[in-house]
Amino acid sequence: MRDPLILVLPAAVVLTIATGDLADASVIVLVIAVNTAVGVTQEVKASQAIAALSDLAAAEARVLRDSGKRQIPAAEAVIEMCSCWPRATSCPPTPTWLTPRRC
Repeated sequence: MRDPLILVLPAAVVLTIATGDLADASVIVLVIAVNTAVGVTQEVKASQAIAALSDLAAAEARVLRDSGKRQIPAAEAVIEMCSCWPRATSCPPTPTWLTPRRC
């Protein structure tokens, strides 16, 4: 509940109904519904954008596994594997640096 409008509008609906002005109360309820719909839509789109960005940022490693070159998620790479990468590819440093060799 970061937005004070979320707290003020329901209170305004209650006060407006108490005074007998149902037209204004219905307009306030409509504003609450539109505000909620827009907020949910923005949250869903933001979640999808974050998921797409994390998929793009997923690091992959080129390794020798089972006597063949493979490209696997970097989280699955272990020290026993031979790292392979072309000269143009950037390779982030790791705690136990493997010497690149031609694969």
